[in-house]
Amino acid sequence: MAARSKRIVLGFDGTDGSQRALAAATQLMGYGSTMTVVRVRPDEASPDETDPLDTAHDLLLRELVSACYLERIGDPADEIVAVARDIGADVIVVGRRGPGARNGAGPGSVSADIVASAACDVLVVG
Repeated sequence: MAARSKRIVLGFDGTDGSQRALAAATQLMGYGSTMTVVRVRPDEASPDETDPLDTAHDLLLRELVSACYLERIGDPADEIVAVARDIGADVIVVGRRGPGARNGAGPGSVSADIVASAACDVLVVG
């Protein structure tokens, strides 16, 4: 992975793992870098009380990092990989555990699926 990535895609769902991933993605930012924060809902009928994109925006604003924010509907791994492909991302950053994670010490199912299918580098943050 390059020392300073140019196009970073961050999978963010508001969990502790995704907040650690946000911190790591912020550290990858360099001059001319862009960050796209992607939140994926399973379907249109699943609204949240708190929007994770608002949380990501607030956290990045504190770090003086600007980003684009996208909300997609569908399978989280498929949608995050699709966004990365569409923008020509250099790296995808995701947390190791989320709401649908499997038990055990390995990566969660979403992060494992992203690692298996992404055409770019993937940073999985524990």
